Amino acid sequence: MPRSSFASDTVPTSFLAKKQTILGALATPSNSYTDRSPKGSVDDGIKDLIDRINRLEGIVTTSSCAGRISVFLQGRNKASPGGDGDEEEEGVQDGFERGGGKNDDDGGVGGPKQQLTTPGGKGRGGKWLFVSHEPVQVPSKQVLGDTPLCTLFGLSNVPRSPGKLNTRQMRFVRFQFEPMILHIMAASLHHAQEILSAAITAGFRESGVQSLKNLEDPNSFPMVAVRTSGVALSSLIGYMHDGENEEEIQSIVDEEYLEILLSVANERFVQNSERIQRFSDNLFRRANEVWEDKSVRQARKRAEGLEQQQILRENKEGKHETYSMTVTCVGLTKNENRV
Repeated sequence: MPRSSFASDTVPTSFLAKKQTILGALATPSNSYTDRSPKGSVDDGIKDLIDRINRLEGIVTTSSCAGRISVFLQGRNKASPGGDGDEEEEGVQDGFERGGGKNDDDGGVGGPKQQLTTPGGKGRGGKWLFVSHEPVQVPSKQVLGDTPLCTLFGLSNVPRSPGKLNTRQMRFVRFQFEPMILHIMAASLHHAQEILSAAITAGFRESGVQSLKNLEDPNSFPMVAVRTSGVALSSLIGYMHDGENEEEIQSIVDEEYLEILLSVANERFVQNSERIQRFSDNLFRRANEVWEDKSVRQARKRAEGLEQQQILRENKEGKHETYSMTVTCVGLTKNENRV
């Protein structure tokens, strides 16, 4: 018998327990809820989407970000004094630090922890200089008191001689627009496939299944990352030498260039919102459809085909009978006229 893609009888009890733990954390009042993202809570821009997703059987969100503009000072390099490992800058890109989940990759119940960030810092001295989850107004040159973007982003525009450049001892500042990223734990590979199909057709083309430990461990479940680099934006805008204080972060671009970057990033918010809406439409349309086993679908298609053939035969026989009656009636009419 056909059943919904998200029917409760297809969901393991161990998944339901993990989902309940996650939902319990998300139900914490907003004034006391915090996570390890720079923002510290679920983004307002996708809170309704997350709530709707979490009402579906067989899936639950574990981390999220609606999209953001950020300015990030990378941590020390491995070769720098005090450095003790690989560069941490990639953490800006990996998405796990973005707001919406204080969960690990198995939904907050056991399993290895994801690399999350704390507000204001990351890695070996990395730091968020600016973060906004909504468009930022470009300062007007005609309005006195508007803060220059250079200042807003924590940069100094005082000219200075860089001296001999040694990039291995420099920490760079990156301006970024990052589109929505959403991690969803699924009760089965079938559930994961439904999410993945909805994401890719909505424009989140870099989406994928990140964890397949469920193939060996019945208490682990697939993790789907909904993400795209199609509307992402990244540019170096400043630097500082190791050992300098953060008041000496030097801008390497002018104010006009920052204004251009910000204007483009604001436009990307619109494109990001359109993709989020398409993903939402795709996912919930699939959630309302009925899913069948392959054998059940084949049997249904065979029955539908036989039924269609029967209808065609009946229509054909009905037309033949009507034609015969018409010819007979015409003949009788002619005979009667002859008499």
